[in-house]
Amino acid sequence: MKDTAKKNTEMILALDLDGVITESPEFFSAWSHSWPGPVMVITFRSNRQKAIDDLQDRNIRYDELILVDRFDAKAEVIASKNIAIYVDDQPEMLKNVAPPVHVMLFRNEGNFDFDDRRWMLSQDTGKLMF
Repeated sequence: MKDTAKKNTEMILALDLDGVITESPEFFSAWSHSWPGPVMVITFRSNRQKAIDDLQDRNIRYDELILVDRFDAKAEVIASKNIAIYVDDQPEMLKNVAPPVHVMLFRNEGNFDFDDRRWMLSQDTGKLMF
């Protein structure tokens, strides 16, 4: 019997809105428009129309917008949608994302002390190596 199921080989990019897209809209606009596969936005918000307006104002191309209402919900969505790369600015949102998803922590004033030149992490998200 011949297997006729088509294997999904598209690389899905997912981005956080607040603290990521809002911090560098020109970069994420260019990246979203040049990405060869689907782009999703996963955000911890409750107002869908405000999120849509913010993405439109920043010229972000996206195929799907997903709003979540708890931290671990992002990891669940990422797993269920077969996302390949996810970018967020909060380590709390990244810690439950399982391999093989590639994650990127986007630096901003909420997670990095620019005077001290050190990341700001909680006991749950950081581990001192020495």
